[in-house]
Amino acid sequence: MIKKNLAPIFALILIIIFFIQPNIVRAGAMNGITLWYNKILPVLFPMFILSNILLQYSFLYDVLEKISLVSKKILGSSFAIIPFIISVISGYPSGALATDLIVKNQRISDSEGKYLLTFTNLCSFQFISAVVVLSMLKDMSLLLYIVLPHYIGALVLCKFIKKDFRSIKISKKENFIKHVSFNEAFSNAISKSILSILTIAGVIIIFSIISEYIMSIVFTGNGSGVKEILVSLLVGMLELTNGCDIICSSLLPIEVKLILINFLISFAGCSIIFQTITVTSNVEVNILEYIKVKFVHGIISSLILIIMLIIV
Repeated sequence: MIKKNLAPIFALILIIIFFIQPNIVRAGAMNGITLWYNKILPVLFPMFILSNILLQYSFLYDVLEKISLVSKKILGSSFAIIPFIISVISGYPSGALATDLIVKNQRISDSEGKYLLTFTNLCSFQFISAVVVLSMLKDMSLLLYIVLPHYIGALVLCKFIKKDFRSIKISKKENFIKHVSFNEAFSNAISKSILSILTIAGVIIIFSIISEYIMSIVFTGNGSGVKEILVSLLVGMLELTNGCDIICSSLLPIEVKLILINFLISFAGCSIIFQTITVTSNVEVNILEYIKVKFVHGIISSLILIIMLIIV
């Protein structure tokens, strides 16, 4: 009964909070809008448009044929390199969007699309370097301690994922994608990108409100180290950016900060996980299984960092 009505119960709880704590709702909503407007919209929206345009033409697939063997050997799929690179450039959830478009264009099966989602939907290098390392930690010497565990962790993760799919065999004749004019491709890309970016905005705002409410209940100021860790993990597992900001602002040792940040960046947080679900209409994603996979990615990244700290 409860499981079946979980979504409406959750929505009802939020509505009650809206009435009881309107100031918290306003603050959380403004934080979410600011985050979306300043950090998400300028980076993701242009990349969504360009990715949509690019994937409507056969050019990228023709280039891919040249490196398909390398991609298949390292990543387990000839098409994995596309969302992987797009993710490194644009971050969450652009890798998921690219995978969804590839499935929609019938280049890979739904099963292969699910496989790609497990390790190609990643945090961008720009977010890690500019936002987390430079703006929050204020120490660029720590960059490799986050970048390497995150991306190497994704490569390690793909080796443990069961490949229960068969690649779609495409003949030379089938390999041809129907030509579309630039105006048509551009128009399609803009309409789809607007829908995706606005959906992401809604998800971010809701989870920012939840994070703000949690912060109002459990304030981290002057708290113990254990309390700071628990609160930062709780908030970060809901919304990545807020969680990282709390960690970086805490008095925790730098080693602990790096371990927590690596876990959160690879786990991504519920906000980004739900963003991923919203942009993958052509891939049937089991949300619980996806959360488990992202959790494992977070653990792997943290373990890689610990090994790096021991060696260095």
